[in-house]
Amino acid sequence: MRRALTIMLAWLAATASWAQEKAVRPLDVPMSFSGTYGELRHDHFHSGVDWRVGGRTGDPIHAIKSGYISRVSVSPWGYGNGLYITHPDGTTSVYGHMLRFSDKIARLVEQEQYARESYSVSLEFGPDEFPVRQGEVVGQVGNTGSSAGPHLHMEIRDTRSEVPLNYISRGVYKPEDKTSPQFHRVCFYAVDEHPAGDSWRIHNLRNPGAVRDTLALPRLSYVAIDATDRQEGTSSKLAVEEYRVLLDDTLIFSLKVGEVAFDKGRYIQSLIEYRESRNGGRDLVKSRVDPNNLLSDKIFSRDGGLIVLNDYEVHNLRLVAVDEHGNSASQRYRIRRDDGFTAPPRDSALTTVEWPWSWFWQNSVVADGMSYYLPANSLFRDIIFSYGRVGDPEPERGICSAVWQIGSPDIPLLQPGELEIAADVPEDLEGKAYMANYDKTLSYAGVRTGFGTYCVAIDTVAPSIRWLGGRNGIVSGRTIRARVDDEGSGVVSARVEIDGKWYLSMLKGSTVLLELKETRVRRGQHEIKLTVTDRCGNVTVETQRFTF
Repeated sequence: MRRALTIMLAWLAATASWAQEKAVRPLDVPMSFSGTYGELRHDHFHSGVDWRVGGRTGDPIHAIKSGYISRVSVSPWGYGNGLYITHPDGTTSVYGHMLRFSDKIARLVEQEQYARESYSVSLEFGPDEFPVRQGEVVGQVGNTGSSAGPHLHMEIRDTRSEVPLNYISRGVYKPEDKTSPQFHRVCFYAVDEHPAGDSWRIHNLRNPGAVRDTLALPRLSYVAIDATDRQEGTSSKLAVEEYRVLLDDTLIFSLKVGEVAFDKGRYIQSLIEYRESRNGGRDLVKSRVDPNNLLSDKIFSRDGGLIVLNDYEVHNLRLVAVDEHGNSASQRYRIRRDDGFTAPPRDSALTTVEWPWSWFWQNSVVADGMSYYLPANSLFRDIIFSYGRVGDPEPERGICSAVWQIGSPDIPLLQPGELEIAADVPEDLEGKAYMANYDKTLSYAGVRTGFGTYCVAIDTVAPSIRWLGGRNGIVSGRTIRARVDDEGSGVVSARVEIDGKWYLSMLKGSTVLLELKETRVRRGQHEIKLTVTDRCGNVTVETQRFTF
């Protein structure tokens, strides 16, 4: 009893001292970032910092504070190999895209993968299972998951709320930064006087600082800004912390990103000019504020962020971008009202509903052979909704229904709607029918969809398999790869067996990848079997003999 009490007191003392620790760097390299907190990432804010490693993998990753490993996760996407350390000070540090975990964790993860016969796993641990000391090596820098190059993605989260914290703006990490943000592009949009307020682009300034003439704007308009931050020692485009728009020195819009909870991140699609992002452009922060944007606690706006010109005099517009260290940049424009702008014509092939679809109410449309239901609060603002039958069945392409356009794909949704399309599907092929995105090639859409063009298609063609590497398609070497493709409903699973037993592999995109290990495969001849299944249950199986 006395021994247990002594151990408990020692543990409490250690915990108390650990709670006072100041975070150290996770890497033994100079502090330099390829991504910072709050970057605009199309459908979310970047929730951590990306540490640069010179384009190589394998550098050791250190625990920034003492604590215990509370979770590890493995996935082909997202953080790839991710590790979570819970600290006594109420925070959790997250390390993503790792090449590998420390040996004791790696062995446990592999055992679980084989027990579940699954590459993707998520394991949670208690405080007494895997304690770590500050500075201890917990793994190596990698390029796994949704990563475009070797780096360490690191987050610090409030353990209770799960809100990611910005350790740069909080002064924990202090990179050299005396460089101001940079404007890359500025766009202006005219706003229809209709209550639903459709808008269209009227100016696209790809050299924002080169404008000398007075810009013509309608009575109601707004501006969208593409700006990034810069820091010494890196060419990476980093996050801007604050945006401001001033009309004649009166603030009409400001956004201060601050720290963003994960459940608020999806509202970024209301904050950016979504159609520019969707059509391959960068994310532009727009001054127009949608009523269903729950980032409102970070936004100030006057007249909803619109530029309102009630006279025909020349006015001054100033745009300001500020980074998290207070460095700022600005652009100035002279503007004047012009009533000559007209809205582009609507597509005459589509039917426009008689009343606007409201963001705070449920909306639906029913036509001959189609119905679409959108739950309340799915829209960010009121819209003019249009729909229409834009194509007929195409049996030669496997399309067994009419083709329907539902709304405009340039309008973002907070949550998808439920789509039903009537189709003539033979009874023996009912299991092969799926809702498809209609384009040059068909792809799986599901029945919960955003706005776009859809049809019902039939997929009876099994996926294809092509072995990569080796000679004449024959498997060889320690690393085995195969490309799998399915032009219809899409590949949903790929199972690898070696000599009749499940073997660990990863399906990422259209590639199946596995590494042969001597602890799992003895030297000699073996048979590998790859089974690939698409969403409609079509299956392709290929086997190969190989020597290891």
